[in-house]
Amino acid sequence: MKNQIKRIVLLTLLLGLGIYSLTAQNKNETTYKAYLFNSEALWKQAIVKAKNPWQKALAHYGLLSNTMSDQNEDLFDEYVDITLNLLEDLEETNGYKADVNALRSSIYGFIMGYSPWKGMIYGPKSSSAIEKALKLGENSGIVWMVQGGSLFYTPESFGGDKVEAEKAYEKSILLFESANDTTNNWLYLNSLANLGKVYHTNGKKDKAIAIYHKALKMEPEFNWVSKVLLPQAQK
Repeated sequence: MKNQIKRIVLLTLLLGLGIYSLTAQNKNETTYKAYLFNSEALWKQAIVKAKNPWQKALAHYGLLSNTMSDQNEDLFDEYVDITLNLLEDLEETNGYKADVNALRSSIYGFIMGYSPWKGMIYGPKSSSAIEKALKLGENSGIVWMVQGGSLFYTPESFGGDKVEAEKAYEKSILLFESANDTTNNWLYLNSLANLGKVYHTNGKKDKAIAIYHKALKMEPEFNWVSKVLLPQAQK
């Protein structure tokens, strides 16, 4: 009887830890600031300060994403294999398979961004990973965020669809909000900003401006929106 009680207690604790880690997965303060200020140095600090393997993987992913805006291919090459290895280690962890495959899909997209000639290899890998992510995690805001980016940035001749990208980002935002996972969540802010970009691209300036104001209400220091995206939409 005592052993059975111990097993129940242990299982409860493990489940609690799993729920906590998924709920708090985007709450690393340094990661949040790194995204807001587009800071390579802060992303590196976030990697060091990560409290668990998932936060560490997210911080690595954020750093890789940051290199895309700076076009720092040397830094990308330094971290890409490390990040993919971290994701591989996490893939068998209960609760992370969908998000891991989504991030992997996105990283393959980054690789093609730096080296378009690798599209023949990484294009199918990216598509396969996001398809797996959608099957495993249709209720994940991260999965739909990545799907939105994939649809938006992929040429139409290769399956891109900017109308469907709108729907993906809208679903990502809804899922983050439904889970009350919006405060200090850089991935939520990223979905808001990119939805605004999609709206603007699709000729829906009023909707773009509205979503940018929503992002700034959530985070007034969101400089990418206040200084770049919103002024572009208001022209």
